[in-house]
Amino acid sequence: MFEGETETELTPQMQERARGAGVVVRRPSWSPNTLLVHQVTAFAIEEGLDNEFHHSAAKAYWEDGADLADIGVLKEIGEGCGMDWAKLSPLLETGQYRETVLQLYEEAKDLGVEGTPAYMVGGELIAGDVSLEDLRAAVQKASST
Repeated sequence: MFEGETETELTPQMQERARGAGVVVRRPSWSPNTLLVHQVTAFAIEEGLDNEFHHSAAKAYWEDGADLADIGVLKEIGEGCGMDWAKLSPLLETGQYRETVLQLYEEAKDLGVEGTPAYMVGGELIAGDVSLEDLRAAVQKASST
């Protein structure tokens, strides 16, 4: 949890940013193991469906409290985004994306990423719930150097 959050509520700033983006964000009572959803995301990227899948999975998690570690939940979300689950399922069973996801995880840890959200702007890690203004300032700073 970030400063100002409780077990059931996000910071007022995060709630305001979510409202401004038209997103409903409710704090789930648990945090899923995300290894499987990241593997499905790797497939979605290959298929050009990553934007749709990301938004659908985030909505399912934040609005509905969906368990993103549940293969049935991911199948429903994926198929709703146009994924060919018959093509993906055997790839998941063989671990096609597992090592890539674990390698990316280790690389992120090596960069100092400890959670989400996290942004790398101009070689500087910006972690946590930061305002759009702060992100713009970081991009401005990075582009002027």
